[in-house]
Amino acid sequence: MPPETEPENKEVQKERYNQMRSFLGNDISDASIRIFNASGFEISSSAAKPFVDFTNWINARPYFIREWRSTPKTEQTLYPRFMTVTGGVRSAYSAVCYHLMRIKEIESSVDRILSEYDFSKTIGKSQTMGFGNMIQLDFEYHSYVLAYRRCLDYMAFGISTYFNQQQSSYNKKFRKFLEKAQPRLVADALLSVYDAHLENFSFVLGTERGKSLRDRIGHSEFVSAASINITATGHHFIGGGEGIGINNSQDSRSLSKILDDRAYNLHKFITEFLNNFQESVDKYEETLPKKKKRVIFSPNYSYYKINNDEFYIKVATKWIIK
Repeated sequence: MPPETEPENKEVQKERYNQMRSFLGNDISDASIRIFNASGFEISSSAAKPFVDFTNWINARPYFIREWRSTPKTEQTLYPRFMTVTGGVRSAYSAVCYHLMRIKEIESSVDRILSEYDFSKTIGKSQTMGFGNMIQLDFEYHSYVLAYRRCLDYMAFGISTYFNQQQSSYNKKFRKFLEKAQPRLVADALLSVYDAHLENFSFVLGTERGKSLRDRIGHSEFVSAASINITATGHHFIGGGEGIGINNSQDSRSLSKILDDRAYNLHKFITEFLNNFQESVDKYEETLPKKKKRVIFSPNYSYYKINNDEFYIKVATKWIIK
């Protein structure tokens, strides 16, 4: 499984809280660790990299960020909307990875249970039986699909702010919006990524042929994740929203592998979309009059962070509190 779709090891988060122990105290640190173990979730450092890199760039204050931060109105409206591309998109992608993790756990548990039985004793060679209540798998599958689309919609919402517009859906209208958006250098860079990944997202985007899987789940149909077929020689998952063993008989991937590949494609899109935006904005701002060129400030005095861990660790390890 690619590290971009895997959760962070819980011991890593525990160590972060332990680094802050001298500042937060034992009770708060211990409670924080226990709460994280009970209800927390964090994506791996590989998965977080595009968000961290983009935040570091924002903290270097490109010209458009300095402009937005220069007046209370734009600082309170445009700036937080734009930062959805890191905070909101990261949270939505984390949800995709969380539901994928649960799907893997359920699938693994079902495989382990069924492998303990010799069904050849009760099922003939030419017989097939379907059974098993896997509604938890259905719940997680629905949540995975909806979080996947939400991730794209958050990206469209945040990025459109740069162009002084508000697009809340990653659909054909968003593409048409990019076709007309200014500056063209930036919009064209984003269009290239949009088109490159369009086919990978067909299951959550409406098509000319009809509703997407996401539309069916969200509006009209309880789509199962998969069914179990039992034969004398073993068991396998079949059907469901991904059409396992039906849409493509040559595709031998499991449900979790199919969804893992989809999540990896989403992470690749996020990385390329943010990188293309950053690089094209840098190029565009180099064409502006000298007084409007971007000035690099030290990121040591950044004003935006995804969380406060780094701040607290710095306080705990660098400051002397008397």
